[in-house]
This record gives sequence, C-alpha cells and structure tokens, in this order.
Amino acid sequence: MPVDELVDPVGYSGWWTVLGIVAILAAAAVVFLVIWLTRASAAEKAVPPAAPLLPTGPYDPYAALRAEYERRLDAVAERFRAGELDERALHLALSAEMRGFATGRLGQDASSMTLSEIQQIGEAGRLTQVIARYYRPSFADHDNDPAARATDAEDSIDRARSVVRGW
Repeated sequence: MPVDELVDPVGYSGWWTVLGIVAILAAAAVVFLVIWLTRASAAEKAVPPAAPLLPTGPYDPYAALRAEYERRLDAVAERFRAGELDERALHLALSAEMRGFATGRLGQDASSMTLSEIQQIGEAGRLTQVIARYYRPSFADHDNDPAARATDAEDSIDRARSVVRGW
C-alpha cells in the first residue's frame, strides 16, 4: 500500500453498541432489585415497635428490663417496710438488685465486679455512685457506727429507682 494513499477509518462493530446498552440495563436492574428486595413489606410495616416510646421520643430497648427491676425494687422496699430487712440487709439487697440491673444493661456479669471495675465502664457513672453509697451501710456495724445509722433507707431506695429509670 502506498504511503500517500488515505485509508478510511475502521468503524466499531454493532456488537459494542449492543453490549453498552446491555451493561446500562444490567446496572439499572441491579439498582432496582436492591431497592425492591430491601424495602419493608406491608406485614413488617404493620407490626408495632417492640419497645415503647419514651416521653422524649426514641425507643427504649431496655423497657422490659426497667419494668422488671422496678418490680424487684418495690419488693425489696416492701420487705424493708414490713420489718423483714434491717438497713444493712436492705443495702445489701439494693446493691444486688442494682448489679443485676447492670448485668442486663451492660450485657456482662456485674454481680462480682468491684467498685473500681464498675467505675471503668464509661456509661455507668450513676450506677457507680449508688453502689458506692450502699457500701458503707452494707459493711458497717449499725449498733456502733452512727454514720451508718444516718443513712436514709428511703433515700437509698429512691436512688436505686432513679438509676433504673434513667440509665
């Protein structure tokens, strides 16, 4: 072929156009399928939420746990008021109930944690304060220790309830 002769450009085959259109349709089909398969069905939309709404708005995943420990604290308070528990036994029972609540709330066993181990849990600030408050009456000799007698039992019960309600 001589050098001074012009050669027509080579055109693409018609298959490349078909392949491009098929690729665009496939991408659109994938997007459509992802949206279609991941949307909630009518049955899923009709199911009420598992946890009740808090007055502030978001769902409370610990509502059942809170209700259970509210009942347990009521039972401990009734036993104290009936005279079955003295202040020392009351504070031991409250400490055990708060540790049980912490176990359910944190997902790890808090029944045998020391106070310093509980303090290391970032979100357990109020729990730490309440359990620390229960230590002195739990281990004190109420007959000989005026500071132990000064601990208000009803205040201790109210503090436990406030932790269960607010944490």
